[in-house]
Amino acid sequence: MFGNTMSVAMNLYIESLEGGNYLVATGNDENKTLLRDSHERPVMFHCLTEIKSYFGDSTFDKVWLTQTTPYEEMIGQSNTEGPLELEIDWH
Repeated sequence: MFGNTMSVAMNLYIESLEGGNYLVATGNDENKTLLRDSHERPVMFHCLTEIKSYFGDSTFDKVWLTQTTPYEEMIGQSNTEGPLELEIDWH
């Protein structure tokens, strides 16, 4: 866990998955590290509030939310735009 008062010079990357689950990575565009538990399994969150609570008062340069859905592909449309990526306010 990051603790309550960590100040870091890195980004937070949140990936929204189907079913209301989220994976989180830290780092920068060239080097992202997926958050894992003590058994090396990815830590799964259920909402953004849970992620904020986990990181406490930690600060990040930028926080990105990415959403990838298979729905266009499932109905025969190609998704040429790629995943939806938004920079979100983390304050």
